[in-house]
Parts: sequence; structure tokens; C-alpha cells
Amino acid sequence: MMDKQILLDLLINILKSQGYDTTPEIDLPGIDLVVENDGEITCIQYGLVENDLRYFADIVQGSYGALFISDEISEWMAFFADQYGIRTWDRAELEIRIGKAILAEAEGIRYDFLEGQKNLEDQKKMPDTTEIVSDPHDMLQLRCAPIRVDEKRAMATAKGLVSGITNIVIEFVPFWNYKYVIDTYQQYKMKAVHISSEDSSAINALNKQKHEYLREIHDQISIPSQNYEIKSAVLTKDEVENEILSDAIASNTKTIAFTSTSGDTIITEQKTVKPRSKDINLDVELVYLPVWEVKGANHNIMIDAYTGSVMTEPVDDDVEFL
Repeated sequence: MMDKQILLDLLINILKSQGYDTTPEIDLPGIDLVVENDGEITCIQYGLVENDLRYFADIVQGSYGALFISDEISEWMAFFADQYGIRTWDRAELEIRIGKAILAEAEGIRYDFLEGQKNLEDQKKMPDTTEIVSDPHDMLQLRCAPIRVDEKRAMATAKGLVSGITNIVIEFVPFWNYKYVIDTYQQYKMKAVHISSEDSSAINALNKQKHEYLREIHDQISIPSQNYEIKSAVLTKDEVENEILSDAIASNTKTIAFTSTSGDTIITEQKTVKPRSKDINLDVELVYLPVWEVKGANHNIMIDAYTGSVMTEPVDDDVEFL
């Protein structure tokens, strides 16, 4: 393990010699080193574990250039840092950079410690271009449950369950949200039988799995990642309505005993009563549930982006589910 203070002193000396301001007027408590060059701010942090990297990402929040240095950069740390625009150096990379900086100074060669060798002639030849980057937070017009679990939290949840994380994608999974009310009377001879019931739930439009009713639905959603997919419903509205009506009729079918007398004789009759389709007030709507799919080397895991819970049932039949 490197001595943190000695490392920071070494970095300050190198960067000062290259014209960096190592004490810029910017307040970022918790950051090991903040430097400025040509108006560009770079935050530098030394850490040992993944929580150190998460802490660093929370402070910087993509507002400044960011460099995280550690003795060893794990696969997960590299992936996490890439998602948040943070550069990473392990011990080997740091040794190479320090060595090149010292040699460049001895040879009088221009070498930017943070950026590496720069070919100024090539830079002059390059025309001015403006890179068009799509905003990862575009608004999507979609009836959808809100995203309450961001990418960082989803990755932290998946970390102990998936080895060798290779990618993370947010999927918008279609569900048929429904509720019904039954309030009717069935007449048998001189008696009226009251049938009253109500229910609400959701059915996965990809694999017919039941899910709790999605109560909080918005008309549009802010996309938190450039990696997203909107799944197309396989189960049609007519199919799901027929299934719901059939289940509602079956679950509200009753066998009622009626008694009557004929002289001294007591007569008992049994009658099956059930609601008709027209007696059921059914409301069905296609909505979407945001789900993080964290892809690992051997399997994937799905995390509900609304509740943050790990999903125990696959949302799609073609997913290699944990």
C-alpha cells in the first residue's frame, strides 16, 4: 500500500513543475487534490476500496475532470468509473506516468502528466469540431413507474450477486395494469344473491407473470442511461382481458344452499351463481416498469428500479436469469 501523503506530495511537485495550479480557489471538501490548468479543473483521489471510489463519484458528480488512483483497480471499479467519466490509474500506470514525467523534464520534452504526450503539430492540423453527445437524461413519453434507484445503487446491489460485471442496461418492461369491480345481484326464484368483489394487479406482457398493481405511474420518464431498451408487449390487450375476466368469474363463483318447506318436508337445494362478463367493470392499461439488468460473466440479475428489490422471477423468457 502506498503512503498517501508521500504520494500527494510527489504529485503536487510534478504538477507544479508543469504549470498546474495546485491550490485553485474551489471548495471541494473531501477531495485529496484539486488542480487547475488552462481553466480546466481536475480532482484527484487516492483510495483502496470500491467505497472510496463511490464516495469520490458522489462528490465530483461529473462536474469536473476526475482521476482515481489505487494500488489495484478491480474489474468492477474500472466499469463503475467508466460509467461516471472517472479515469483510473493503478500502481503500474502511476509508475509509468511518474517515470515519463521525470525523463521528459530531463530531456526537455513537453509531457503532460495527467494527459500524456501531446503532439502539438497534430493538434494544430485538426479542425475545430463540436462533438454532439446525446443527453442521457432525455425525457421519454412513456406511461411508466418512476425510477427511484439509480445506476450506482443498482450496481452496488448487484455487486455481491454477480461476478465480472460487463454491462448494465435499464429496460422498460411492459405490464398490463388492471383493476376490476363486481357489484351485482343474481336472482334465483324468490331470492337475490349479492356478488361483490374487487381486485387489482398487473400482468407481465412478456411472460404472463403476475405482479403487484403499479400504483404510481407517470406520463413521462427521464432516461438515466444511454443504455436502455423499451420492450414490446407480447400479450395483447384482448388476451389479457379474456384471462382476467375468466379468473374473476372463477374466483367469484359461489355455491349457495337454499331451503324451502313443502308441508312438513324441508327441501334443500344448491345453486351455483357467478357473475357474467358484463357484470365486471374492468379497467386495463399498458404501463412500464423500469428494471436494471446487470450483466455478469456467467449470469444476469434484474433489479426493480422503482423499489430497489432484486427480482426473483425473470421479466422475459429469453433472459439468462440468476
